[in-house]
Amino acid sequence: MTPPDAPPAPAPAPVAAARLLAGRLCGGRDDIDTVFRKLELMTSVGATIGAVEQLATADTLADDGLFSWPVMRLRAPLWWRRAGEERLAKVFGYPGVVGLVQTRALTGLGLLLPGATRAQRGVLAATMCGTAHGLHTRMGGFGLDGSDHLTFVNYAVSAAEKAFGHDPRARETLVRFLAAQVCMAYFTSGAAKLISPVWRDGTAIPEIFRTSTFGDPLFFRAVRDRPWLAKSVAWATILGEMAFPLVLVAPRPVARGILAAGTGFHLGNARFMGLNRFVWSYCSTYPALAHVSRSLGPRARPGAPRTTAPYAAARRLLRTAATPRGAAAVTVGAGLALLAGAAARRADRVRDARLRRDAPGRLLTVAGRTVHALPRNPGADGPAVVFENGLAAPATQWGWVQRGLDPRTPSTAYDRPGIGWSDAADRPQGPDEAADVLAGTLRTLGIEPPYVLVGHSVGGLLIRTFARRHPELTGALVFVDATHPEQFVRSPRQREALPWIRQRMTTTGLQAAFGLLRYSGRPQQMSGLPGPLGEATARIVRRPRLWRTAREELAESQRTWGPDARLPLPATDTPVAVVTAGETVRSDPLHAELQRELALLSTVSRHDLVEEAGHESLVLDEAHAAHVVRAVEWARTRAAAGPARAVPAEPAPEGAQGDRT
Repeated sequence: MTPPDAPPAPAPAPVAAARLLAGRLCGGRDDIDTVFRKLELMTSVGATIGAVEQLATADTLADDGLFSWPVMRLRAPLWWRRAGEERLAKVFGYPGVVGLVQTRALTGLGLLLPGATRAQRGVLAATMCGTAHGLHTRMGGFGLDGSDHLTFVNYAVSAAEKAFGHDPRARETLVRFLAAQVCMAYFTSGAAKLISPVWRDGTAIPEIFRTSTFGDPLFFRAVRDRPWLAKSVAWATILGEMAFPLVLVAPRPVARGILAAGTGFHLGNARFMGLNRFVWSYCSTYPALAHVSRSLGPRARPGAPRTTAPYAAARRLLRTAATPRGAAAVTVGAGLALLAGAAARRADRVRDARLRRDAPGRLLTVAGRTVHALPRNPGADGPAVVFENGLAAPATQWGWVQRGLDPRTPSTAYDRPGIGWSDAADRPQGPDEAADVLAGTLRTLGIEPPYVLVGHSVGGLLIRTFARRHPELTGALVFVDATHPEQFVRSPRQREALPWIRQRMTTTGLQAAFGLLRYSGRPQQMSGLPGPLGEATARIVRRPRLWRTAREELAESQRTWGPDARLPLPATDTPVAVVTAGETVRSDPLHAELQRELALLSTVSRHDLVEEAGHESLVLDEAHAAHVVRAVEWARTRAAAGPARAVPAEPAPEGAQGDRT
C-alpha cells in the first residue's frame, strides 16, 4: 500500500499530456479575443508544419512527379480552366506551385509571431484561406483529409471575425458556427463508421493498422491477436465521436472530460497513425467549444440546488403544459403533427400514383394486389420466356434481352411485390408465396406453358423454386450470373461482401428517401436501357420502398430462398443454360466453380462465360445482353423439342464453356 504521506502516483504520459493540453486550451473563462487567438495559434502550427512537409517533398509537384499539374489540371473546375491555361500554369505548374506553398509557410509563421494587429491577422488568415483553396484545387482532392478542410474553416471564421470587431453578437455567432461545424464533423464521422459492417465487427482496426501509410506494427499485432480488443477500439471510436456534440450541453466537468478525451484521441492517432495535423486543426477549436458550452450548458442560480439544464427545461415544460394555455398549445401541436403526417402520406400516394401512370408495362391484379408486368406476344405459340429479376431491379432491367429475342417469341418480365411498380406485400415473401405470385401473374396474362425461366442474380434461386413446385410448367432454365444457394456459405469472398451489400441497400434507401439518389448509382446504371425504359427505370429506382423491399429480399434469400433452392429439381433432363460474368469470376475465382455446378443440374446444359461483362452489365449492356439472348434461344429450342430433346447439334457460340446436349 502507498504510505499516507507519499506523493500521488503520476498519471501515464498520454493521459497527462491530454489533461495538460485540454487544460491549457479550455481553462478559465476565455473571452472571444482569447478564443480566436488560440484558434489562430494552434491552427497555424499545424498549417506551417504541413507547408514545410510539402516543401520537403516538392519533387512530387514537378511535371513528372506524382501530383504533376499536367495531370491534375484535368480535375480542375471548368471555370478555373476558362481563366486561361497559361496563367494557371504559372501559378500551379512547377516551380510556380512551390511559391504558393512557401507563401503558406511564411503566412503561417506570421500568425505565430506576437504583436500583430487584428487587421494584420485578418489579412494573414484570409491569405491562408486563399492558399488553402488554391492547393486543394491544384491537388484535385488527392492527399487531403478532414484536417485540411477544418483548417480552411478555422481560417475562414478567423478572417470573418476580424470584419466584425465592434459587433459582439456577430462574433458570438461565428464562434457558435465553428463549434457546430466541429460537432457535426465528429458526429458524421462516427455515423459513417456505425453503418460500416467492418467497423461494427472490429475488423477495420487491424486492416487499418497493418498498412504502411497509417499502420503501427506493435498496435497491429495487439489487435490482430485479440479480436475483442479490436472490436472494443472500434466501438469506443464510434460512440466517442457520435457522443462528442454533448460537450455543448453537458455539465462543465463532463464537458472538460469530453474535450480531454478528444485530445487524447488525437494524440493517440498522431502516435500510432501519424495523423499529427488533426491534433492542431481539431484541438484548436476546443476553446470555442468550451466558450459555447459555458453559455449552452447547465448553470446553477445562487441559492438554488445545482441541476442540469435538460432536467430544468423538462420541468418548466411540464409546468407550462399543465396550464390551460399550455394544454391548448400541446393539442394544437399534436394536431399539426398529425396533419403533417397525413400530408406526407398523401404526398407518397400522389407520387406513387404518378409513377404508376408512367409504368411502361401493364398493371394487373393478382391475389388482390397490383403487379406490374412487361408482356410481349402473350398469346403466341411456342415456349414462353419468363424473366425473374435480380435484387433491387425492376422488370425493365430485361429491356435489351427482351428486345433481342425473336419478335414472335412470347415473353414477360414482372415486378415482385414492393419492387418497381408493383404493390408491396404485407410481409417478406417466402418461396411458396413467390412461386404463387409468378404463377398467378402468368395465368392473368394468359401465357401458356412450357416456360423458359430466366433468372438473374437472386432471381436464379426463385426460378429453381418455381421449377420444383411446377415441373409440368417448366420447359428450361437459364441462369444469368445467378446466385448459387451455397455461395455465401462456401465462398469467403461472397460471405465478406454480404454485410457491404446490406449496407449499400440501407444507404441507398436513405439517399432515395432524402432525394439524393438522382444522378449516381442505380439510376445511372439503369439509364442506358432502350427507348423510354431507361428514363422510367431511373425514376422508379429512386423510390425508397424499393430499397426497403430489396433489403428484406436479401434477408429472405438467406433465410428461405437459398435453403429451398438447394433441394433437387424433379427432372434431370430439363435444359439448363448458364451465363457467367467474367468480372465476377475475376473478383472471386470460386464463383466459376459454383456456376459450373448450376450447369450440372441437368444432363442437357451449356455454360457461357462473357469475359468483359460485369454482374449488372450482363443484362444492362446491349452487347453483353446479346450473349444472354443466345442462351435463351438455345433453351427455347430444347424446350420446344419436348422430353426427348432431339435437337441437331449447333456450333458453340463465342465464349461457350461447353454444351452437354
